[in-house]
Amino acid sequence: MNMAQMRRDIEYLAGNLAHRGASTQSERAAADYIRERLLAYTGDTEVDDFFAIESPWFMFASYYAEFLVVALLAFWWPWLSFAYGLLVFVLYMAEFSGYRILAHLLPQYETQNVVARILAPNPKRLFVVTAHYDSPKYSAITSPQAQPWLRLLHLAVVFSMIVVLISCAAEAMGLFADAHLRIDLVLRWTGVTVLLCAAAALASCEISGEFVRGASDNASGVAVLLALAERFTEEPLHDADVWLVATGSKETWLSGMRRFMSGHVFDKETAFFLNVDRVGAGNLFFVTGEGMLHLVSSSREMVAAAEAEAGAFGASALRWRGLPSDAFLPIARGLKALSITAMGGRDTRVDIDDDEDRPGGIDYSTVTHAGAYAEAIIRRIAAA
Repeated sequence: MNMAQMRRDIEYLAGNLAHRGASTQSERAAADYIRERLLAYTGDTEVDDFFAIESPWFMFASYYAEFLVVALLAFWWPWLSFAYGLLVFVLYMAEFSGYRILAHLLPQYETQNVVARILAPNPKRLFVVTAHYDSPKYSAITSPQAQPWLRLLHLAVVFSMIVVLISCAAEAMGLFADAHLRIDLVLRWTGVTVLLCAAAALASCEISGEFVRGASDNASGVAVLLALAERFTEEPLHDADVWLVATGSKETWLSGMRRFMSGHVFDKETAFFLNVDRVGAGNLFFVTGEGMLHLVSSSREMVAAAEAEAGAFGASALRWRGLPSDAFLPIARGLKALSITAMGGRDTRVDIDDDEDRPGGIDYSTVTHAGAYAEAIIRRIAAA
């Protein structure tokens, strides 16, 4: 791996550009840079423009706040309240799992993916390497310290929704109509209070958050993507296509990956997705499963390849329960996918805080090891 070139890529993306916030001119400038870099290796390179929402946090906050309407309706029409609340709950779970529901109704802003293809003469497999290039906003919800708590907090939110629904059904059936203490009302308004607090917290994080330079998250992953373009051009796979996808607007709830998947049909037996996310410092890990609510397992075939190559790169297995990566959507759709990442220690997220995520904090030996590890995984699967 060309460490000097990877350094130049990271320094441009996270140094020359103040940030790469989703749907901003800086994100577009980053896309143009990535496109020019990929064109050096393959002419089959394009920028795919699309539209995405501005913020997922306002969207999820609106779902939580809607349960105040559900609770108020229960005073007059409890069965209608239950039915409406159930609909909101189902739509929320679908949206949280990566489907666009309410997002279709919100204002949309232009963003883009960058896609390059290195085609083999007789392809039997397809490898899709992904890395998001937009940078996040730094806030309480995106800080590394918050990640271990996000699953517990989300479970509390989902449990509160269910409590509100059960209390509406209980009132409709008159289960506590003659009770001295209306347990159903106590539970309902406790649940609503939790949900309103969650909505206020998300809105506050979005309003107060500021875009960061994102050297590790995820200029480091893009540098690996570009290095792999060079490697697979120099030593191509003769029986497998390699697609390199730099996804935009990942921070608006995987918008770039959702766009990419909606425009293609993939064979579940021969397509493999390898996602590179936040590999700027620390030890390398391959993610065996991820999900804040329920764990979805990575491809067993890809995990086996990652395990076989792990010794040479000091990589270890990890189950990730924080915010989803670009690998989450293909895994949830039944496709073969795996993420590799880096952390400062066995049980903690990478040491670089988001508000200090600058090129000076990058360990370039970790980045180059991540690139070599990703290449080794792909070549092992291709040779199987």
